[in-house]
Amino acid sequence: MFNKKKILNIHGLLTLSAINKYQSKRKAALAMGISVDTMNRYMASLEDSLGIKLLQNSGKGCVLTAKAHHIADVVESAQNLLENIYRNDFRDSTEDYRGTVKILFPLGLSFNLLPYDFLNFCETYPDIRVISCLMLDHYDMDKEEAELAILAKPPENFNKVALLYEKDVECGLFASPRYINRYGYPSSIDDLCERHRLVNRIGNEKILSDWKAIIDKCKSVYFQSNSAYSLVRAISNGMGIGVLPRRFEDKGFIFIDNIPFSSKLTFYLVANKATINLPKVKVVADYYKTLLDGM
Repeated sequence: MFNKKKILNIHGLLTLSAINKYQSKRKAALAMGISVDTMNRYMASLEDSLGIKLLQNSGKGCVLTAKAHHIADVVESAQNLLENIYRNDFRDSTEDYRGTVKILFPLGLSFNLLPYDFLNFCETYPDIRVISCLMLDHYDMDKEEAELAILAKPPENFNKVALLYEKDVECGLFASPRYINRYGYPSSIDDLCERHRLVNRIGNEKILSDWKAIIDKCKSVYFQSNSAYSLVRAISNGMGIGVLPRRFEDKGFIFIDNIPFSSKLTFYLVANKATINLPKVKVVADYYKTLLDGM
């Protein structure tokens, strides 16, 4: 029989599995929709019940002990078993995979999230219609009647939404071949700021620390837009140097790797708690997880 202590320890086991998956207490707490303080309480209770140490501090934060890794693997296997049960359709109905799923995207990031390899999804789920809607910084999933959203910053609260997936996307400095042929590579950050033109997606300077330092220092930010599509077109047409995800190395752009620059975008896939367990929502969410993984 489950008592309060055992239920608390179940939370502790799920927490341990999340820490093992995300390699970070903060990211694990974000994914679970709880505070780090609550997470620490769960772990303390589990360690007390098992009589062993599960976490230890290191230079990179907290890491799992050897015994904790074994426990986390067992918990993950149990979670996978449950997921397989959830995926089975025991109701002999095709209605679960029919209807509309609406997903919201930030205006400035939508071009980075264009649907790729969608044919297989359409063939597998021919009766699901996906509606993709752009939004400004503010969003209301209930008001928009949306099941999913991809955000450029963590949700402000978890009362109505749940975090499904978090993806870090490495970014770099890019220019067009025409621009590099005419102006050459910047030899340093100082040279970049003194001699070259920059193009910027409005808002990138708020979420990319290295880029903010460059924007603050540079004399010529030649073009700015809140549209990721416009940013890509501006760089492609030789207007200047800008920040793009590293996947654009394969899109005909020149990756400027001779000066130090390290920044990343983080995407957060969230779901409306009211519809999170609908099969049609789950399969669309899985598609976008795969899309994010490929970035």
